[in-house]
Amino acid sequence: MAANYDVLLIHPPAFYDFRKKPFFTGALGTSIEQVQFNKVPIGMMSIAEYLDRHGYKVIVDNLCDRMVSSQTFDPEQHLKNISAQEFAIGLHFQQHSQGAMEIARLCKQFHPGSLVVMGGLTATRFHEEIIRKYDYVDAVIRGETEKPFLEFVRALEKEGRISGTPNLTYRTESGEIKSTSLMAPSVNLDEFEYTRLDLLDPQSSIFAPGLIPRWSLEVCRGCVYNCAICGGSAYTYKNYLGMKRPAFRSPHKIVNDIKKLSEQGVRSIGIYQDPRMGGKKYCQELMTALRNEKPNVSRLSLDLLVPAGEEFIKAVNDIDRPVTIHVCPDTGSDEVRRLFGRRYSTEELIKSVKLCHKYLIPVTSFFSVGLAGETPKKVEETWKLWDTLSSLENIMTTRSDSLGIGQQVSMGGPIMGPIVIDPGSLAFDFPEKYGYKLLYKNLEEYIRGLSMPSWHQWLNYETDLLNKEALIEIILQSVAFTIDQREAYGFYDSSQAFTERLKLRADIIAVNEVNRIMKLEDAAEQESSLRSLRNRIDSFLNSGQRFR
Repeated sequence: MAANYDVLLIHPPAFYDFRKKPFFTGALGTSIEQVQFNKVPIGMMSIAEYLDRHGYKVIVDNLCDRMVSSQTFDPEQHLKNISAQEFAIGLHFQQHSQGAMEIARLCKQFHPGSLVVMGGLTATRFHEEIIRKYDYVDAVIRGETEKPFLEFVRALEKEGRISGTPNLTYRTESGEIKSTSLMAPSVNLDEFEYTRLDLLDPQSSIFAPGLIPRWSLEVCRGCVYNCAICGGSAYTYKNYLGMKRPAFRSPHKIVNDIKKLSEQGVRSIGIYQDPRMGGKKYCQELMTALRNEKPNVSRLSLDLLVPAGEEFIKAVNDIDRPVTIHVCPDTGSDEVRRLFGRRYSTEELIKSVKLCHKYLIPVTSFFSVGLAGETPKKVEETWKLWDTLSSLENIMTTRSDSLGIGQQVSMGGPIMGPIVIDPGSLAFDFPEKYGYKLLYKNLEEYIRGLSMPSWHQWLNYETDLLNKEALIEIILQSVAFTIDQREAYGFYDSSQAFTERLKLRADIIAVNEVNRIMKLEDAAEQESSLRSLRNRIDSFLNSGQRFR
């Protein structure tokens, strides 16, 4: 990919050294490769297109996917071979903190005459700290980035140095840290484009062998809800991006986006964010446009942030294309859900799921473990709701099988995982108010924590009711529960269930052993012991024999 660019946008791995050091991903994924988050945020694609549209040579380099896809790929040699006036590293999700900062350091090391800039929600939240502590980063472009980045590039081209363009935090020539004001936020998203896959290299995360090519589209930028741990909440967008209300993309544009993606071979498209936030008229126009255009895709997916009534569910059904609905009840406890910021009841949720099933629309439900307000008893309420939803899906699959379309509606049951508290969320900015105790309060602490070898060390919080040890225990118990459930409802056969229980046993061993090893004072002994543990666990999983 050796080339000269005006701007190189880089999507980093979550952990830069994941191929060299022993990691234990446990409850977060079956391998370290699976927790690298190799999908490029779609906002990075709109930034690239906006710069390209205005005459700049730009590419989105999915460095993360290059590293995940090939054990022999050399990221340092790759970065050395590319030249650009600006290296722009995305730090959107907090999970990328360690990897993003290491890539930024390498870019400055290999290209000291180029500028290194960062952007994304996490970079926006920690903008001042990044410029103050990490001298290899020249600037952070905060909040919305398409237009501010264009002004930044134009000013640099004209003046030959960083100047006070909008949304910018930077270090002056005298070493002073300055932050400029935010540009007026977008009113709508129709002027941006999200489908220029030709600006993404490589595209292997989209067109992965054996998988249906998948991409996502935005209904809007922003949200009307305030879920406590979410870095995409109304609170976050108002306070860090200056957006008092979401900016929507018109139904006409969304349908055109789907057509463009279909022409490029994308067959599964996630329409991100709940379209009902745009109001009844907007939602009706979107459903009508999708129904009339009949996009050539294998499957669409839609988010429901709150339960839906029959009018909406029927409108989704009338699209006459396979659609999956995503819901995030997070917990089976109405009380915990209210504390979390989702103000609806389990009864309302079940009613909505049943309506989806009435129209043979599959529902994927997502649960979290370790929310503020949870106790072991409250977690049992989540398990009970999981069981209810699994049984409903089982009934739905049986009914649809009799119609000959069972393969379209069996989704594999609910999904459960531990939470993270996003920087810039309500719970991050006001942890005590929302029942949390932060373990990582700034970017430096995130990087240190996310450099640890095991998933349980990456958890960035405790709650008022559960300390770290109690959280880990509840998470592991929930994993055991989900294995039993998937086997009971036929989502796992006995062989798959056996394999998952082996992984859980290995995870429990890893948590305890990593805790012991990290107490060793000698760094070399720590590293050697972690490698030995990784090898023993791999051998145990491969053989299915007793751990030694």
